[in-house]
Amino acid sequence: MRDIISSKEVNIGRQEEFDYLKGIFMIFIFLIHSFQATMSDESSFVSGIYMFATMSGAAIFIFVMGFGTAYSKRADAGDLAKSGVRMVIYQYLNNLLYIASLALPYPFVASSLSEAGLDNFSLSVWVYFQYTNIFFITGILYLVLAALKKLGLPTTGYLCLGVLAGFIAPFLYGVPVDVPVLGYIVTLLIGDAMFVSFTPLYFLSYALIGVAAGRLYRRLNDKKAFYRKMLPVCSATAAAWWIFIFYKYGGDFRAMRPDMGYGYTHPDLWRVAASLAHIFVFAAVIYFICSRGKERHAAPGPKSRIAGQILYYSRHISKYYALHIVTYFVAFGFHGYLGFSSWQCWLLMLLSMGVTEIMVRLINHFSEKKKGQSK
Repeated sequence: MRDIISSKEVNIGRQEEFDYLKGIFMIFIFLIHSFQATMSDESSFVSGIYMFATMSGAAIFIFVMGFGTAYSKRADAGDLAKSGVRMVIYQYLNNLLYIASLALPYPFVASSLSEAGLDNFSLSVWVYFQYTNIFFITGILYLVLAALKKLGLPTTGYLCLGVLAGFIAPFLYGVPVDVPVLGYIVTLLIGDAMFVSFTPLYFLSYALIGVAAGRLYRRLNDKKAFYRKMLPVCSATAAAWWIFIFYKYGGDFRAMRPDMGYGYTHPDLWRVAASLAHIFVFAAVIYFICSRGKERHAAPGPKSRIAGQILYYSRHISKYYALHIVTYFVAFGFHGYLGFSSWQCWLLMLLSMGVTEIMVRLINHFSEKKKGQSK
């Protein structure tokens, strides 16, 4: 490994494979949320996609978040703390947008709502008023990373803490704190509640290991050799995971689905290792595909439209994530707050991709225009 890892920071450019990885999984998010946001029953095919996606999914975004702090020019303790506060605020602003989207159709359908539809509407408003998802956990983890940056924790420290967090998380989950207000805050961080989609406790491992990985990548002087050494190990770990799962459940996908879903939001150390193995396998495959493309086309040129769109998803991932649900909630409301059939959810996915694209592009257009005027 001495020939691969330099004593100096030589790999300081953009690590494009992770950009592609984030962008690709945004497409999976569009699909999976078309069912989840509208309380629709998943088809067997979509359940299979969901189980596959749970082996990376949110873990990718949190890992890359930690990874990115090693590359960002604005990653001192103060900047990380500001990012943390900003992301927590984004979560609750996003919640208000969700509630507004849910409430928009209500006056038009109120007179014809079924009892089930009314119950779904009431439950949705209650949940999304307090909802914590990727923005919230990112914000909390930024605050943790800010504290560790202030303490000057070395790279090995991040790695050891990441492993330790993966080990102790299951033992801390749901510890009750019977103190008003404080108990509620603890629930958001380590607790169990319907409105808590992900807890920072369980995803701390990915963020900490991401920081260590980012610092390692900065010293890679032969990334191709690094991935060639990593790929067999990570592939074997990923294969061992799926062998274990199929040995445990056989072909019973109905039993496998809830277990995979729970492990996705509450990963233990074995699950963290398996998820990271999947992430590195995907990153390596993307890297080799991109490298092969560059070798074929020695002269730099524009990327394909598909590649460009995937990278655009990655670059503006927060906007896409925040806005894509709006289409689903509005459609859900006009459908009487009742679930859709599978084919309708696929159509909703395409509709959301189109509507969200327009919203993000318009926001970016006017943002750039405003910046131009202020210069």
